[in-house]
Amino acid sequence: MENRKYPVDIQTFSKIIEEGCVYIDKTDLVYKIANGYNYVFLSRPRRFGKSLLCSTLKEYFSGNKDLFKGLKIDGMEKEWEQYPIIHLDFSSCKTTDIKAIKKYLSVLLAKYEYQYSLISKKDFDKEIKGKVDVENISNVRLGNLVESICKQTGKKVVIIIDEYDALMLNAIHDDDLQNKVREQQNNLFSPLKELDPYIRFVFITGITKFSQMSIFSTLNNLQDISLMSEYETLCGISHDELLTVLKPDIQCFADKNGYTFENTLKYFKAKYDGYNFSPDMHGVFNPFSVIKALNDKQLNDYWFNSGTPSALLKLINKFDIKMEDYEGVECGASRFNKPVEKVTDLVPFLFQAGYLTIKGYKTYDDEENVLQTYTLGYPNGEVRMAFANSLYTEYYKATENIPLRDAYIDFKINDDLDAFIEHLKVFFDGFPFSLNNMNEKHYHSILYTVLTSFGANISANQETALGKADLILRMPKVIYVIELKYDRSTESAKRQMSQRRYAKAFLDDNKRIVKLAIKFSSKKKNIVGYEAVEEKIG
Repeated sequence: MENRKYPVDIQTFSKIIEEGCVYIDKTDLVYKIANGYNYVFLSRPRRFGKSLLCSTLKEYFSGNKDLFKGLKIDGMEKEWEQYPIIHLDFSSCKTTDIKAIKKYLSVLLAKYEYQYSLISKKDFDKEIKGKVDVENISNVRLGNLVESICKQTGKKVVIIIDEYDALMLNAIHDDDLQNKVREQQNNLFSPLKELDPYIRFVFITGITKFSQMSIFSTLNNLQDISLMSEYETLCGISHDELLTVLKPDIQCFADKNGYTFENTLKYFKAKYDGYNFSPDMHGVFNPFSVIKALNDKQLNDYWFNSGTPSALLKLINKFDIKMEDYEGVECGASRFNKPVEKVTDLVPFLFQAGYLTIKGYKTYDDEENVLQTYTLGYPNGEVRMAFANSLYTEYYKATENIPLRDAYIDFKINDDLDAFIEHLKVFFDGFPFSLNNMNEKHYHSILYTVLTSFGANISANQETALGKADLILRMPKVIYVIELKYDRSTESAKRQMSQRRYAKAFLDDNKRIVKLAIKFSSKKKNIVGYEAVEEKIG
């Protein structure tokens, strides 16, 4: 099959349609949102199609019927009415200089003020060239603009605000700067509630929630669709869409790489699937990574490598993060779906930014209330591996260890445990003293993070019938049940594994089970002993 054209880095709906790119039709949901609500907020991780959705809404409200021919919405919309649109995109402003931020916001408004003859060409040119000294964004500018447009055109105004929180996220490490940014954006958005008579529709996207923003504090009729089941697949690629719209593309990928269709699906699912944005857990694939992989015919870490947000790196340096602490987190929605003004708990930020997702959902009836419990975890192999690598390089201040990685690959292929342990010893010998906390949990976390960054299939603190195993490392032919001890003998580790029968929990996997006891020394700050014992079956 001849390769189809993919919308790589294209976030404009009209360009995708006009250039004949592969397009996954979400226009039925677009119609439902545009005609079901007046004020809508959607939170999704970066690179998840929010800007494309904004562009699609813009074309719909512009009445550009021809762009939607043959799509689902074509049979739903009969009027195709045209509305004036104000589209404010904050994603391109990367500065943390408050003066530059004020000018950026001012220019956004000036473009529409000039378009509707509220300012002269001379004044507009001054704005564009940065020659206007903006003291503060006036809290009446947006109101004057919307009211004037409505009166000029005789039509109510559509307002689309993309990545409203981008400026706040850039300042997440600096409370003073964040307060100043919030003040400017609050001034900008504060008229929205009073503008209701002049507004047809408002759509707001972002990654996170900042409750003290006037968008949320004044718009009491704002509908948050972020965790609504019916819009779970609005951004992202569903399983059905992968098997229908993208089926020929998956087959082409398989043919190019010498895989079967079924194996290719398995690889895509392991690497890019796993995002759930509602308790119903319909599940979506990361759209950016899937499209890039199909275009390149390679399975790479596209989403994470497209630019790790500086906010994450700053938070990694601020918190004593243990990667295993965020695998299988049980909590209520109030914990992970709450605002992130001041990050004292990483779970809300990691969920909203796409590093954690919903992995399970339960309800409990205690006769007075129905209690809801969510289980969160890393969505897929791409995020899990890349997050571990960021944690490894940022928190542990270490560069990629090629010899250790190669030793792990050899261990995985040839089961050469002895050589791998020797490389681990070399690694720990070079570990920064200032980061050596000298306790069992410290070494447990380092080993888990490093192996995860190599792509290992490893789980931490896995529960069995009689306790929790420190680490479970799944290899192609062997499962290693690992128990770590700090200044205690490997015998005590082996005894614990035997008494609590950790290995028995994995006998159904039809692989060899090896119990691996590893001893760390406080004096040597390294591995000083290890023993591997194969579990006898039967």
